[in-house]
Amino acid sequence: MRRLAAALAISIAAVGSASATGSLECTAPDADVSVKLTIGSLPVLAVVGAEIEANGARWALDGGGETAIAVGQAFREAGALRVDFTDPNVERVVAELRLFSAAEERDMAMAGTLRITGEGAWALTCTGP
Repeated sequence: MRRLAAALAISIAAVGSASATGSLECTAPDADVSVKLTIGSLPVLAVVGAEIEANGARWALDGGGETAIAVGQAFREAGALRVDFTDPNVERVVAELRLFSAAEERDMAMAGTLRITGEGAWALTCTGP
């Protein structure tokens, strides 16, 4: 019985740590374009929230109709983060986010690009985790 209780406690603790999140915000310095990501703390990149605004339009993971998007694929490696957003049926790529970072001691910088199909492409600067 003690082993079962210990296993249950470990399982609950593991779930609690996996639900921790961080946020990342990127903007285009010369345009009204922004990207907001909520990233789960897992061994792999887990985008649990996303909002993209450009040219007066808004796409979001929790959006509906034409503005709904899904995470098609997401990758994180040393110094780089890449996310492809698709329509909810995963039939076409709606947006591609490519971010790169550099760190030296306590200094960190992150920048990249956002491309939205049929809308345009922009350079981004970011703040976040």
